[in-house]
Amino acid sequence: MQDNLDLVIEGGWVIDGLGGPRRRADVGIHAERIAAIGDLSATPAARRIDATGKIVAPGFIDTHGHDDLMFVEKPGLEWKTSQGITSVVVGNCGISGAPAPLPGNTAAALALLGETPLFGDMAEYLAALQVQQPMINVAALVGHANLRLAVMRDPAAQPTDAEQQAMQQMLAQALDAGAVGFSTGLAYQPGGVAGQAELDGLAQVAAARGALHTSHIRNEGDAVEEAVDEVLSIGRRTGCATVLSHHKCMMPHNWGKSRATLANIDRARADGVDVALDIYPYPGSSTILIPERAELIDDIRITWSTPHPECGGRMLADIATQWGCDRAEAARRLCPAGAIYFAMDEAEVHRIFQHERCMVGSDGLPNDAHPHPRLWGSFTRVLGRYVREAELLTLEAAVAKMTALPARVFGLAGRGRLAVGAWADVVVFDADTVEDRATWDAPTLASAGIEHVLVNGCPVFPALAGAQRPGRILRREAVATDSDFSQ
Repeated sequence: MQDNLDLVIEGGWVIDGLGGPRRRADVGIHAERIAAIGDLSATPAARRIDATGKIVAPGFIDTHGHDDLMFVEKPGLEWKTSQGITSVVVGNCGISGAPAPLPGNTAAALALLGETPLFGDMAEYLAALQVQQPMINVAALVGHANLRLAVMRDPAAQPTDAEQQAMQQMLAQALDAGAVGFSTGLAYQPGGVAGQAELDGLAQVAAARGALHTSHIRNEGDAVEEAVDEVLSIGRRTGCATVLSHHKCMMPHNWGKSRATLANIDRARADGVDVALDIYPYPGSSTILIPERAELIDDIRITWSTPHPECGGRMLADIATQWGCDRAEAARRLCPAGAIYFAMDEAEVHRIFQHERCMVGSDGLPNDAHPHPRLWGSFTRVLGRYVREAELLTLEAAVAKMTALPARVFGLAGRGRLAVGAWADVVVFDADTVEDRATWDAPTLASAGIEHVLVNGCPVFPALAGAQRPGRILRREAVATDSDFSQ
């Protein structure tokens, strides 16, 4: 232990992230790392924080972000820091900040990321983030749609052998540059046209480098079971670790199917497939506006529209009534646009969340003019509504899902736990008052109950004027398994 600490967080209840019971202890920090845990009342420190009665936990890891370009456009990332998030995995759903498409190629889903031009390759993207200095830690996935758009003259076609090899080589270069894996968005174009051989080829490249594959599966409605099995089969055939993104079963006649999908996940795990999943704790999903869904889902809220920005925040049905047309026609007029779809069952979200391999990913869309409240409230909603109110899990187990478990899944060594030698990513919060405040109508309200957030030992919330952004680029490393980790 250092004789003089930079900071002591004293008097709090320490939850270390591994799922075990909390304990009363002080946490000492020196030079970006946790230097001591215990009774530090007599240890000199440059600064002390009184955490009496509060929870001191590892900073939360958002496993599913779309903040790729926000590190450039809105580097304060207040929607992250205000809910205790200290690390984020970007590049999800098949879209990422790099590589850039060939001239003339594009995809509707890329509009979710922001206005900044995409970067030529992953090395360039990560180098730009390093120069920019991220507010929080960031791990990057490379998007499968980006690979297609960067290599294929016709991204809606099947790849030639040469194009397949070029995608695999580009993925290998991205992984060697520091990406932690690749993501697919099989519900979107051009990713949706990919077949088994293409996806297996990419997964083999990732598996050979110890990286993983995350997937927005092909169908989250009537064919959700088959779509889950498709991604699990990729893992079975290639040995590539797999994460099912924002797992859900959409539309009332599909509610309850998660019993079957979770059972299939468990069978795959029993067969040796490394599988995890994530959720956001809300009964509404959000992505681009898809006119084909307009007559299938009754409640759709518009989050942004390029031709009709005045419609952001309004319900599609109300817009259609005003315009004197059906919902599908209104949706076509609004596009390109984004939307929230209310087609999920809260009870099923609870069931999926309780699965032992389920993590939390906000899936927040910070480029939306009227975003889904998950952007600002996912992690505090878990702590307030799922833990304190619904008692779905103990606080210790829920914290583990948001810290040590994702650190292991994504290979973020030294993150996700409070232990001597670990990076000093720390959140201090009041377990009795922590809650989300963002709502469907006021989606950008900051959470309550988060008192201090540190990234690599530096305070990021409350924000300090003129302070240096302390985040780091995270690369995949093996994370030791702790025998006392349980959920």
